Amino acid sequence: MKRTVYVVLLFVLSAMILAACGGTPAAEAPAEPATEPEAVQEEASEEVVAEPEGETAVSEAVKISIFVGLGTGTDPDQITAQEALADEFNSTHDDIQIEFLIVPNDEANERLLAMVAGGEAPELVGPGGVDVAGDYRDILADVQPLMDAEGFDTSDFYGAAVDLYAGEDKTVGIPLGMFPSFIFYNKDLFDAAGLDYPTTDYSDTSWNIDALRTLAMELTLDANGNNALSPDFDIENVVQWGYDDSWTDFRGAMTLFDPPQKGSPVSADFKTALVNSDEYKYGFNWLNNAIWVDGFMADYSGQEAFYATAGDPFGSELTAMFYSHTWFMPEGLVDLPFDYGFAPSPYNQKGTRVSRIHADTFYMLKDGKHPQEAFEVMKWLTSEEHIIDVCLIYGCLPARRSVADAYLEQLQARYGDHDYDVIINAIDYLDNPHHESWVPEPGRVGDMLAAELYDAVYTGKIEDTDALLEEVNGKVQTTLDEYWANQ
Repeated sequence: MKRTVYVVLLFVLSAMILAACGGTPAAEAPAEPATEPEAVQEEASEEVVAEPEGETAVSEAVKISIFVGLGTGTDPDQITAQEALADEFNSTHDDIQIEFLIVPNDEANERLLAMVAGGEAPELVGPGGVDVAGDYRDILADVQPLMDAEGFDTSDFYGAAVDLYAGEDKTVGIPLGMFPSFIFYNKDLFDAAGLDYPTTDYSDTSWNIDALRTLAMELTLDANGNNALSPDFDIENVVQWGYDDSWTDFRGAMTLFDPPQKGSPVSADFKTALVNSDEYKYGFNWLNNAIWVDGFMADYSGQEAFYATAGDPFGSELTAMFYSHTWFMPEGLVDLPFDYGFAPSPYNQKGTRVSRIHADTFYMLKDGKHPQEAFEVMKWLTSEEHIIDVCLIYGCLPARRSVADAYLEQLQARYGDHDYDVIINAIDYLDNPHHESWVPEPGRVGDMLAAELYDAVYTGKIEDTDALLEEVNGKVQTTLDEYWANQ
């Protein structure tokens, strides 16, 4: 009951802070001293912090609040699991007590900024992806000094995961979990077409972008049963598509083709736009042809058929291969009426492989009042003893090598016999810089890439993809120039 009261009080407190500071972002000071929020916090403390008689040790403990809402963690089952996790921690710690503060996703950004501006910053936020590290970089703490002070050992974590959080100016987190990407395929549709399943061997270089295209066309059917390789194929009347990679954005889709900065559309110094590079030109033309010439990927109109029968492209049974992440598994692989398998992303036109990844962790805020205690909680959540339980709540693959076998046992118990090395080995090919990493003016740049490129190609055929990329690259460059001129 206390947790429920605390969550409700958080909403009330955040709303009053918003009124006091006028909704100003974290980088700006409130218009007036935040005296009223402080008074409200004292009132809330009387109901939340006060403990029954005989619990004075707990009442004196440092309270570490964990703000949940910027990513996953807000579903009812997850809330219950997080409460159990808090109970486990609190029952074994007298000096520190943790509380998960659950905020709806659509309110989380505004509430977090209001709390920071009002002097009521939570100690930790998460779980959140690499986009959180970029979007909130100015209010996140550098945990490297805390790690250095005690010689914190990161050798058990996947090195690529450590690198995701280690920037030039600060380290913003300890790796928690990753969501590798790979291809989910419908075995029944392969069997019906008389086709061999894709390889699971990452060293098999014959599994490349051309092989994927051919296989996808063989699995694409029109209403008359012709596949996309047939001269009689009717691209205007497709009833089954061979491949789908629509659950991403432009940057994510283009990582497959290994651009100069992997998932970032700008140079390492953030000053030069790279959207007109050869890799983007190849990849964008490939995507355009896949939808409008070869016909093995559905446009936005065709995708409506997916959601008329299921909540996703794969479950609809209308796409034979679906490229996505492990976060799709807990809900997407439930009660499927067909057999399925996993395959690696293919080698690209350069003979390399990039498998984009999503990653979640908990971040510490610079304005938190108890950094050392918050760091202790971060270590506990990502420890070898607890990381599996935490990742099972959020659907991520633990970032520690030492627990890989134990986690795979959990996957096998839930999903049956599959080659789970496909999932583990994808980590070695992740995109860094990441496709959600920070760029100057992220909102403006993201809107350009979405509206003028990604949405455009799924809406109608692009007659000259190279020319369009040059045009958008010029706009991104102008945006970068304006940003740096004001620094």
